[in-house]
Amino acid sequence: MKKQPPPSTQQPQQIQSRIIQKEVFWVYQPQSVQQSAFEQYLTLNQKEIYNLQQQQQVGYMENIQQVSNSINNHLHPCLQNNTQDQFLRFNSVNVDWLTLKLIHLFINNSNLMAIDFRHNRFTIQELDVVYQIFAFQRITKAFIEYNPNVNILKLSPLYNLEFIYLRGNEIENNAIVQFMAGLHNRVRVLELGVNKISQEGVDAIAEYMGKHNVLEYLGLAQNSIKSFQDIKLLANSFGKNRITAEEFSKIQELEQQRELQVQKFQKQKKKYTEEMLIQVPPYVKIDNFNYTLQNPQFKLLNLSDNQMVEQDRDQIDKFLSRLLDTQSVVLTNNLFEHSTRAKLRKKYKKCVVI
Repeated sequence: MKKQPPPSTQQPQQIQSRIIQKEVFWVYQPQSVQQSAFEQYLTLNQKEIYNLQQQQQVGYMENIQQVSNSINNHLHPCLQNNTQDQFLRFNSVNVDWLTLKLIHLFINNSNLMAIDFRHNRFTIQELDVVYQIFAFQRITKAFIEYNPNVNILKLSPLYNLEFIYLRGNEIENNAIVQFMAGLHNRVRVLELGVNKISQEGVDAIAEYMGKHNVLEYLGLAQNSIKSFQDIKLLANSFGKNRITAEEFSKIQELEQQRELQVQKFQKQKKKYTEEMLIQVPPYVKIDNFNYTLQNPQFKLLNLSDNQMVEQDRDQIDKFLSRLLDTQSVVLTNNLFEHSTRAKLRKKYKKCVVI
């Protein structure tokens, strides 16, 4: 009989748990004290403030520091440590009212294009200043995440925002329906993960995508999506749809009418806009079949960490078959069986992460 090797005496390797940075909350004066000092300073130094605001060659951080010193206020540590000219982050730290007011006061002197607020325990008064900061026309990226007091309706009309990140704000259907109804059409990224959005809210997003928009990324991870029915309208709002020869003929007629419109405007030497012309749906020919394209600019839909089930597999399969090569869907950590995940992964390759 073959001799068995002695049992291993090596101890199992210890698995180190990931160290998560704890929240650090900065201690500052009560808002009432700050507000009194700030308003008194503004009253006594209106001319000085105006001159500082006009000095574009002086950085906004220097101006904030100067006013802070005048009020005997300590500069917020996130401002002290900020080394980036276009990006400002406040992660897991209180941001006091005075700091927000000073940023807003001198934001025209800055090159800021993105501000990131996460886990800040804002008061309503502090959030009012945050909305004013995000309205600055050069800001294109707004992160306000894990701040459940936020009123997202304050952000939807801000035409300057092209990237909006709203994770973890406990957003429910009623709020997202109103938000999407008022949202402008220049948003390229909309992150709504870790909220409480279900079919009603998703349908409102689909309605938004049914109109002219430039949306490229939509994040709906870890929401209340429990079946394909919850995303059915959204799934039909992008991708390709096969059309008949008769339908394609009608599109060609629209193209001819549009060309006649353009020629008429040019002949009359009149200016015209895209909205004044007949709208022709984009289309493509694949393997001798014609398809209309819906939202061809759209790139990625994140549906991970929801509760879609195995019974949805056929509808998911059909949905994925409509995607363009440039589009993909993330479906990780839903409730599909291993065999279904493997089949979809093999069939659709880079178009699905599952």
